[in-house]
Amino acid sequence: MNFEGIEISTQLQDLLSAAVEAGRLPHTIILEGGSENDRLNLARLLAKVHVCSGENVPCGVCSDCVKAGKGFHPDIFEAIATEGNKDPLKVDAVREIRSNAFVFPNEAARRVFILHNMNFANEQAQNALLKILEEPPEYVRFVLTCPVSSSLLGTILSRAAVYSLGQQLGDSLNEKHSAACEKAGLIAKALVSPNEFDLMRETGVFEKDAELMTLVLGQLRLIFRDAAAKKQSPSSAVLSASPEQASLLARSLTTAQLVRLIDVVGELERAQALNANKALLVTRFCSLMRKAAGK
Repeated sequence: MNFEGIEISTQLQDLLSAAVEAGRLPHTIILEGGSENDRLNLARLLAKVHVCSGENVPCGVCSDCVKAGKGFHPDIFEAIATEGNKDPLKVDAVREIRSNAFVFPNEAARRVFILHNMNFANEQAQNALLKILEEPPEYVRFVLTCPVSSSLLGTILSRAAVYSLGQQLGDSLNEKHSAACEKAGLIAKALVSPNEFDLMRETGVFEKDAELMTLVLGQLRLIFRDAAAKKQSPSSAVLSASPEQASLLARSLTTAQLVRLIDVVGELERAQALNANKALLVTRFCSLMRKAAGK
């Protein structure tokens, strides 16, 4: 895929490219982090992927790609909210989007809805959207954007794949990505351990490395999402870097516990954003995670 003009990590480029090549882009994607323009441009690129009718997706030359690139494809709908105009994502507008989702595509194989700046949608509007995310028509795809995914309801997060553009995390993002994936896998494994000290041992490093904790939380959300998806369908596509741990959690925990763990990730992200005391935050991390896992 050509990500020219969109500033994202090489890891995210590889992850999205692999999903596209395998034909496994999730029906609902949430793009967080980075700049507002990059989030919107990436959302539009993924919409082009969904409607492309060429062999190499997105081919850029088929009529669907051309129309998507010029911004007037009849099967791509954009609801763009801003600080000064939140109307596109108010509850009535979301209900209309929900109704339009049941209209068959005009030209492409899919109908794509881009909802930009979902952080401006209140709880009532998000609940209205949740109804279509729970049982979407097979031909419908959603791409949501927001600065921080924790601003969305946990029930929405549990039905979507969250991808972080990550620029706001600093220049060390690429170098720490592998470490974060490994640490998230170890924490997922520790969650089902009968020994509570296993989790404490894996999270102690966060007292001195808040950036790593931020990355790990994002990876944990993907693992919990994968585990919840596997509870519904064992053949579900894996989005995290820890498929074995996701399978372990799927076998060990209930769907309700996995959804609660996704909510906990959001709680911890919000606490971290408020500059909570690091030592207390790590203690809270362990307590909330184990409680959500029924330990």
